[in-house]
Amino acid sequence: MLADNPLFTILLVVVAIYIFLKFCGWAKGFQLSGQLRKWVFILTGLGMVVFNYLYAKGNALIHATGDWSGATIALLASLIWVFIFAFALMAETKPNE
Repeated sequence: MLADNPLFTILLVVVAIYIFLKFCGWAKGFQLSGQLRKWVFILTGLGMVVFNYLYAKGNALIHATGDWSGATIALLASLIWVFIFAFALMAETKPNE
């Protein structure tokens, strides 16, 4: 299977890093208010706890029934939040008017 090939895995990681760096460069062209950025950072801290809990529940589901759906949902949700956090981190802060 292609996914078992280590070179394919390395190539997949390199492509993912490239896409993430392109996304961060794109996000630099935007401006967010300081208040919104602060709330994204606060929610990121809370999200770390929630995503860890969801992933632990997903791992328990894998061990109990062999069902990967819980861990997959936790992983996808956390990856989406990574992009939201990166956008907030990379966007410029609007000057106070």
